[in-house]
Amino acid sequence: AWRSLRRCRLRVHPEAGAGLEMEASELGYLVEDVAANPGQDPAMKRGDVLVEIAGRRLFGLPAAADVEAAFSEAFADGAEVLLVDADELREALINRDSNEECPCEVPEGDGEYERIVPPGESANYELLRRAESSVEYDAVVHIPVGRGTVWSLGPEPMAYLTDDLTRLGSEYGLTAEAKLDRAGNMESVALRGLSTAIAAARPTVVQILDHYRQGKWQASGETAHVGAGGAAAGDDAALVGGAAVDGLGFRVPDHVKDIRQFKYHDHTADIIVHSWGATRAEAFGQVVAGMFNYMTDLENVDLRSAVEVEATGHDLLDLLYHLLDEFLFIFGTEMHVSRCIDIVEFDEQQLRIRARGYGEKMNLKKHEQGTEIKAITMHMMRILAPDVVMTEEGTRPRAAAGEDDSEPIPGYPHEVYVLLDI
Repeated sequence: AWRSLRRCRLRVHPEAGAGLEMEASELGYLVEDVAANPGQDPAMKRGDVLVEIAGRRLFGLPAAADVEAAFSEAFADGAEVLLVDADELREALINRDSNEECPCEVPEGDGEYERIVPPGESANYELLRRAESSVEYDAVVHIPVGRGTVWSLGPEPMAYLTDDLTRLGSEYGLTAEAKLDRAGNMESVALRGLSTAIAAARPTVVQILDHYRQGKWQASGETAHVGAGGAAAGDDAALVGGAAVDGLGFRVPDHVKDIRQFKYHDHTADIIVHSWGATRAEAFGQVVAGMFNYMTDLENVDLRSAVEVEATGHDLLDLLYHLLDEFLFIFGTEMHVSRCIDIVEFDEQQLRIRARGYGEKMNLKKHEQGTEIKAITMHMMRILAPDVVMTEEGTRPRAAAGEDDSEPIPGYPHEVYVLLDI
């Protein structure tokens, strides 16, 4: 049974809408933010997952587009929704990765699935029959390379992938193309065409993505394209510029450093991460790495995927807090552990930061489970510059007598101290 299952009704204002920021996934609709206007039932909060709306399931659908379509059809003021805490679904995700099976797996074709039932209803999950629509319509579907994940493919594998998608489009009578973000990283495959053609092509797209995910885009110097049946030759891992990443046609930029510039200080029931760097950006990135290393040994984390976060703040302390909180939120929802942190943009005047974390999804078969980080705190947070120390109480000279941080670490004038709630 689901421990955190709740039900409430949506509030939808004619002009303001529902005031929700959400992201669709195979688990349902993740609530990322709830605006004050029009306001929602107190039962709904950031980090919840909408798994059903007005009797329509969102949980376990094969693609984000299916979740969006089901939600749109039932979206209305007063529509009843079922919510599950993201942490509980995260546990299910860990179990799936560890046991190589999904507790909420949906069979292909006309199978049956388990509907999430609120407490007080039948003790057994209600079995419902899946029905496919026979209505034909033009559609656009985006199949992500991974939720919260982007691929940095080099020119050669990208050329092969483009060729594979062109072949697939010809085979199924649709358009298939890689969608890139502003930095040129691949986010998804976009399929455009008749709904029946997209439905038929989707399994092959998944096979193609898995083929490239395993680094099988090239074998012994010969092309190894994926055909409509998903078959391909060659098992060699791809080496695509930058750092060589086993098992994925994925490039980590050359400037990204795999370093460990942090240590830990005990504090009653909590832990303080102390990091340092030649620049403030490096110190910020290393405190994020230190947070992840406390949850699992980063030496066992491979560089197979990347996530990107953005944060703002009203001062540098607040900016650092939100940077850590964004990475912790990604871990809580995606289970992505970042081994290397690249500060892509750092605007200290506008107090805005954009960072990319390189690593892989947590797998208990591979990664030792360390200590869970419950929350980031502002208590005792310090940012040290060559001449000043910034705290919640204000800014003071670094050389203040009697302070343990008066002397910079040689070669690393910037330091950070953050207290983590464990």
